[in-house]
Amino acid sequence: MSAHIDLARLLGGAILPSPAWRRHWLATLCQQQVPFDEMAEQLGCDPALTGKIIGLANGAEPQGGHKHAAVDAAMLEAIGLPALRQAFAIPALPAATCAHFDEQRYWSHSQAMACAARVAGDALKLAPPKELYTCGLLANTGQLALAVLHPQAYDQLLDQHGSTARALLLREESRRFGHHQLALSASLMRGWGMPDILCDAVRCHAAPPGFGQAGRMTDLAWLLKLASSFADLILRNGQGPRGPATAAAQVLGLDVDHMETLLRHSNAEWSEWREILEPHAHIALCRTRIRIGPAARQVFSEFI
Repeated sequence: MSAHIDLARLLGGAILPSPAWRRHWLATLCQQQVPFDEMAEQLGCDPALTGKIIGLANGAEPQGGHKHAAVDAAMLEAIGLPALRQAFAIPALPAATCAHFDEQRYWSHSQAMACAARVAGDALKLAPPKELYTCGLLANTGQLALAVLHPQAYDQLLDQHGSTARALLLREESRRFGHHQLALSASLMRGWGMPDILCDAVRCHAAPPGFGQAGRMTDLAWLLKLASSFADLILRNGQGPRGPATAAAQVLGLDVDHMETLLRHSNAEWSEWREILEPHAHIALCRTRIRIGPAARQVFSEFI
């Protein structure tokens, strides 16, 4: 029997959480009226708030108008500080928690996947890099939703299947909840008004269409699969099997050397973000990433 998924509440941002300190910090930035480009960068490490802000921006667009797929300064300025302060309010969460859902790993993997999607996407020219960054960041919001909406039931499911192959976990999620995490991620992104092709790529990226099924959505799905594999490697300090990453790279026309270069660059960008993912980062006002230039990126690697 499927548990009920209240998609309307999720789309409004009433449930999807962010770390409480991060919302307080963003609210402080609003009060200090920091430049919108700095605020946009701070939002770039928060899947729940990124989706909510994109939804606010797209909701204000006329029917048939431009669909936003990334947060930028112009978008935040159009939304305005009063609406942003309201968006940063901390939602009331269920009392029960999902013990087997590793929140810190979730935030870290989302950020690493976003960085990898942007780096690989920039190299392959499949879509604007900032949109691919957003796709990587939001690709697993469905799992966050399951952990928050059904903490006890999802905790039991993760206890039984959390260490199994991802395909099995997705099947069990569909059987129990009527949606697996990637389908729910895609539904959330579509509800926030993001382009259908990006939503469809997120939905199928765990098992993209096979060889011979060419098309831009297929390419984007394989790119997200590569980015997810990169994120797994980044969080293991580069250790572990490279089979999933290599398979995705081959479909995308990348040889092993090029793949390893993109992995190093993805890790370099992830390292720029690491400090502002930590709770102590809000102590320093307007802390943003240290931007690594192209030359430095070519030699940087924590895996050496």
